[in-house]
Amino acid sequence: MNADTPQHQDLKLDKTFYGKKLISWKAPDYHTYDRGIGWYIIFGLLTFGTALITFLTDPASSGIPVACICLVAAFYLWVHREGEVENEVTLYENGIDIDGSRLMSWKDFDGYWFIEDQHSRLLVLESNLWNQDRVRILLGKNKTDKIVKAMEKIELAKMPGKRENSFDLWSRVLRL
Repeated sequence: MNADTPQHQDLKLDKTFYGKKLISWKAPDYHTYDRGIGWYIIFGLLTFGTALITFLTDPASSGIPVACICLVAAFYLWVHREGEVENEVTLYENGIDIDGSRLMSWKDFDGYWFIEDQHSRLLVLESNLWNQDRVRILLGKNKTDKIVKAMEKIELAKMPGKRENSFDLWSRVLRL
């Protein structure tokens, strides 16, 4: 690379297409749960028990599966060792910006709905694209009615009857 080549890190995302800013808030990347000592004991017992059963089933060839079980458990605990990583979420008239790195147009979504319970509050954007999953955004300290008021200014259908799938529900219940 020669000295005349511009650096790609210096490029900024163009937000002018997305129109007027409606609301902005800081929200964690994922919901961190206050796991007690009991949760860690059960996690350790399940990990150790699974590894032990795998070993006892076939001691001669269980080395790799046991190592994989232990590595997956260690990786899970390592990923969740830190606290929340806060993202700046901004709703615009024509799209949403998540932490300045992910700009998405409202045209990519069918509608939105909310998940609210005692532990978490999320805005869920349902996608109409075959290659895009639904987008789940924590609301942070914002009140849901502020977000609803901002979302009313957007031509995106509210889907009040929607519910989260079983995997997401059990992930929240088990605090995974």
